[in-house]
Amino acid sequence: MPFSHDKLFLSLYNSLQHRPTALTDASGITDTVISKLMSQAKDGLLQPSQIIQTATVALHRFDTAASVHYQAFHKLR
Repeated sequence: MPFSHDKLFLSLYNSLQHRPTALTDASGITDTVISKLMSQAKDGLLQPSQIIQTATVALHRFDTAASVHYQAFHKLR
């Protein structure tokens, strides 16, 4: 399945909805996650677990509650 910027953004946004600045926060974290993923891509490919792990770490550093919410819906396999 191809990587979807919009799917990542919506997933992060849903996890950040408790914040009054959720839209801006989700946009910034999406950019951060994509930037980190670019260096991890091998031959232009990413595993879903790489995306989940990178997003979880970024969220945890920013907002622990959002990180817990994200992990509840995105299980690492």
